[in-house]
Amino acid sequence: MNSAGFLQLVGITDWPAFVLVSARVAGLFLMAPLWSHTGLPRNIRSGAAVVLSAALVPAVTPVAPLPDDMLASSLVLGAETLLGIAIGLSGALLIAGMTVAGEIASLQMGLSLGEAYGSLPAGTTVGIGQLKNYFALLVYLSLNGHLVLYEGLAASLRAVPPGQALAGLAGGLPVATVAGSIFSTGVRAAAPILVALLLTNLALAILGKAVPQLNVMMLSFPVTMSVGLLAFGASLPFLASLVAGEVEALPLRVGETIRAFTPAALPR
Repeated sequence: MNSAGFLQLVGITDWPAFVLVSARVAGLFLMAPLWSHTGLPRNIRSGAAVVLSAALVPAVTPVAPLPDDMLASSLVLGAETLLGIAIGLSGALLIAGMTVAGEIASLQMGLSLGEAYGSLPAGTTVGIGQLKNYFALLVYLSLNGHLVLYEGLAASLRAVPPGQALAGLAGGLPVATVAGSIFSTGVRAAAPILVALLLTNLALAILGKAVPQLNVMMLSFPVTMSVGLLAFGASLPFLASLVAGEVEALPLRVGETIRAFTPAALPR
């Protein structure tokens, strides 16, 4: 079955709108949590993107045909994809902040040495970063954070009709501002472990001064690792509330991104 037959099968007659909406949905799936995970088969991601695009097209007002010029058409499709990426990035930064928090904690606990001496390729060693990543993803899904992105995508089709995203590419500024929240979220998420490790290192330093015969260097590694793991387990409720707060703020971030991409000629 060719592309025209598929569009007729699903009841879509405006194929330019389907192409433009598909580009925006593809951008969302490139960055959105869960859908951007490399462990998810590509055929599932592609099928879900096509189904979501077909469901959104009937709600879109008829659009003008794509330009005949290849360069102009590429710019229009690229702008649509970029808008989808920006919307998906609003949710992806939440998960990225948890990953940063885990990497900071792993570095302070000494777990990062496993990447230096392990036989696995760089970045594949399982650590606190991936644990926090998956924990944040579970909380994100349980609070319907993924539905917020879908609602934002549907709202963007009303605020920025397909084919109009190229006129609002100034939206990079709010996206850059939201990107800066990765580090603030990461530091807040890693704060309980960092405080526990700071107090542990302070206690070891005092113990080393009080008992010079004690080999503090040999003792510090297992102690800091154990304290870090205990602090990680104890901080899970705090992490859940932190992720919940970020999910509650997600509609506001998505709305700011959409308004930034809204062309000046259209009401914001």
